[in-house]
Amino acid sequence: MGPFHGRRDRDLILPFDPSRGLEQTFWAPEFHVIGGELYILFAVSGHAWGPQCHMMKLKKGGSIIDANAWEDPIRVVKKDGTPLAQGPITLDMTYVKAKSGSYVIWSYREHLMSPMDSGSMLFIASIDEEKPWVLTSEPTLLTRPLYGWENVSGTINNEGPYAFVKDGKVYVTYSGGAANGYTYALGLLTADENADLTKLVSWHKSITPVLTFYSVEGEYGPGHNSFFKLGDDLMIAYHGETDLHDHLRCDGIRRVHFRANGEPYFQMSAQEDLPDELAEIQVKVVVK
Repeated sequence: MGPFHGRRDRDLILPFDPSRGLEQTFWAPEFHVIGGELYILFAVSGHAWGPQCHMMKLKKGGSIIDANAWEDPIRVVKKDGTPLAQGPITLDMTYVKAKSGSYVIWSYREHLMSPMDSGSMLFIASIDEEKPWVLTSEPTLLTRPLYGWENVSGTINNEGPYAFVKDGKVYVTYSGGAANGYTYALGLLTADENADLTKLVSWHKSITPVLTFYSVEGEYGPGHNSFFKLGDDLMIAYHGETDLHDHLRCDGIRRVHFRANGEPYFQMSAQEDLPDELAEIQVKVVVK
């Protein structure tokens, strides 16, 4: 193959580097602005497999596509300075900012693929935005896969959390089911944004999933999502498959709709969405 002279569409910002303990399982990166600074939250492991949550901060004035513009990754630690885990794995960390404070949520799993397998569970803790890689509270178990839809196809999953805040409420979606199969689905946790989110009593967990292979025709295993704003619209991005038996993940994006009572609705297909030409209508009322 000759030299490529077209547009460069990717930049390597964190290479394989055994000297820094960066050898395998570069998992689930997320960009988050924390305390006015840009971070990437991700998991990675060294020579021995076992991904652990890390954060990488962008240097002042640096370009996000320049590897030298990023500080060295820092492993997330508990408030006493010890790692989140030594034997178990930690991954899929995300950031939540509410009126009650700043928090991180991550997935934790121990005794992987053994009779004592805990399944992946979600934990939450508070942070100080000046040093977000150090927890300021003890980890609180937020949810574990106890419902049938969370524990199917040989997987026991609560993973991939991501949050948004709207009208005084914190919404956290997470994934359960087979991460690489049609049963992968999204669950939902909600809380008041004034509440202490490290207390389990602050949260409500939906019994049923909010996005599944039943939701939109032709989309199977929708999961591990994120949210972003497009103008005034809240968008959801996720991965899924286009065939019931296929395991090739594809990207999906759609608008999040909200019911009259304010609850988010993630299942509206493109065909059901309101066409732009019908965004404004006129109604003539005749009173006799």
